[in-house]
Amino acid sequence: MIPTGQSIIAATLSWMVLLSLVSSAKNQGRGSDGQNDRANPAAPETNAAILKAVGSVGLILVRNSGDPAGLPPRPRGSGVVVRKDGIVVTNLHVISTDNSSTLYAELFFSLPDNGMEAQLALRRYRLKPVLIKREYDLALLRVISGIDDQPLAPSEALPAIEFADSRAVQLLDKVIVIGFPQGGGTSVTVNEGIVEGKDIVGNWIKTSARLIHGNSGGAAVDSKGRLIGIPTKVIIDKSLIPKSGPLPGDSAAAYQAAAVGFLRPAQLVQSLLARVETAATSSVARPKIAGRTEGLPQHQPSPQTPASGTVIVRGLVRAADDHHPIAGARVGLVPLGTAEVTSANLLAWGGTNADGNFELNKPTVPGRYTMKVRALGYQDFVGDVNIDQGAVVIDLQRAGRQ
Repeated sequence: MIPTGQSIIAATLSWMVLLSLVSSAKNQGRGSDGQNDRANPAAPETNAAILKAVGSVGLILVRNSGDPAGLPPRPRGSGVVVRKDGIVVTNLHVISTDNSSTLYAELFFSLPDNGMEAQLALRRYRLKPVLIKREYDLALLRVISGIDDQPLAPSEALPAIEFADSRAVQLLDKVIVIGFPQGGGTSVTVNEGIVEGKDIVGNWIKTSARLIHGNSGGAAVDSKGRLIGIPTKVIIDKSLIPKSGPLPGDSAAAYQAAAVGFLRPAQLVQSLLARVETAATSSVARPKIAGRTEGLPQHQPSPQTPASGTVIVRGLVRAADDHHPIAGARVGLVPLGTAEVTSANLLAWGGTNADGNFELNKPTVPGRYTMKVRALGYQDFVGDVNIDQGAVVIDLQRAGRQ
């Protein structure tokens, strides 16, 4: 990961905002058939499934046009093959220059055999961006040639990872993180943890698995080797780290006590893949960095037209006193009169952009519903709204005001 001071503060504020319209722990019932026991040794078939997933994870390398001549590409983070014809997912911050939204001029992908150094891999490719979702810090890339600029043979298929249903992930499920952390050299590294929590509104899965710089953009898989999330950020509680003196003897245990890793659910990647497939018949230009998904016409909120009899819920969240738009608010829609939001009754959700506008993730049948809105620095909004073809306007009172 690349936690800077600003990014950690921003991530922490984001985490506070996202504390949540949802109480996952109360609603994630566990059946004996789905439980994962970390104390039990992995069965041979489990290991085989994990190793197969390892083969889909590679190292992202980058180079800028201003780099000295002869300077080789440098490791930047991890990526995962999600389609055998050469579509790779990673985090946007992996392919962007530090503290900016500018993409590196050249992107490369090394897919080494298990245990091999990535720079020595026989399978090395050039990449180009296909689709970017800045809100989720995700990017889809396409293999365009070998590292020697020779086109791939039509018969060459990359080892695409299998997807799990990330919506079905439960608390205490096992998570295996696969990637190329900077401290681990340029050979693949695997470590294990559990699902510690879910933030459905904010689109996060929280894990105890170790996420450090270089794991970004890699794979978080279940015990069957299926993709459940993309390691994206980590929040460290610095109050739990000694400010002076030696670190505890078990530094790994100290890290686990102080850090929470955040994964972007695999369902978001599948949504982006659906958009790529929708746009496959048209030319997709190199994307610009913006707040919305790039590479598609901006009027397309989703890859599908709403079903007959439903509408896409759009609206504006603003300050009640001066009508200033509120960015980063979280919006949830539940049945009329619902007192507590759960994963079972949350009908649709979304967040506001820099202009205070939101668009919920699922079309809804017109009618009267309860809407809940939360934003940092403002009082929570809970109220009944009419959903029709018009936009919903929500005015939030500043915190501390009545």
